[in-house]
Amino acid sequence: MEVSKYASIESQLGNAPCFCEDTEEMFWLRESDDYKSRVRLGNLLSKQYRFREAIDAYHSAEMIRSDDPLLYVSIGGAYLTLRRFDEAKKAYDRSFVLSGNEKAVAYPMGIWLCLQGNYKGAAEMIKKVLPCTDEMKIAIIYWNAICCMRVNMSDDLLATYNENMQVGHHTAYKLAVEVFLGKISVEEALLQSEKDADDLNAVVAMYGISVYLEHRGNKTDADKVMKALLERDSIWPCIPYLAAWSDKQMAE
Repeated sequence: MEVSKYASIESQLGNAPCFCEDTEEMFWLRESDDYKSRVRLGNLLSKQYRFREAIDAYHSAEMIRSDDPLLYVSIGGAYLTLRRFDEAKKAYDRSFVLSGNEKAVAYPMGIWLCLQGNYKGAAEMIKKVLPCTDEMKIAIIYWNAICCMRVNMSDDLLATYNENMQVGHHTAYKLAVEVFLGKISVEEALLQSEKDADDLNAVVAMYGISVYLEHRGNKTDADKVMKALLERDSIWPCIPYLAAWSDKQMAE
């Protein structure tokens, strides 16, 4: 059996075996029964993309302490990655009840709606994150634009983008947004993405470009970009990859 560093999408969303093994730290965390150790174990399992096991760890932490809103954000994220939407919603609702902070769950709830095809609801939800830092705002602009393109809604947020935004490491979101605005050509943006050794950056930009191409009526090229995107499965739990995977499943 070949040991893998990360669990495959097939092992988490399908029935394929998972070939990941625990690290030494994870071994000792399993021997501990305190809250922090349980949460830490869940986080480490999530980093290995072992979300099914992470959920068990998080729920064991919940048995010790059920008043931490951040725990329920983690639980919701794991369930959402596995497309177990009802359980994800319950976790996010619980986090909101505990914290009273709608902004803290607005983004993941927006993604929850988006992955189920409720693009109008998703656009309305993710806007509740505003105002926020530029690093977060560029992601909001990106996802709002995607939702608007999906259902041909007018986009009142795209025009708020400016080239001087301090987007931090979210440069791929910026690249896609500049394609939406016509500030950079699809060809140039794709060339940058294809050359990018960072699969996460490539997937973020390519998913946005694919949606944009389809919105513009170029379904053939959109499908080509989507196919190339899905080959970069080393970061399959990221939201744009999950969205692309979901699009592919619905199209089949």
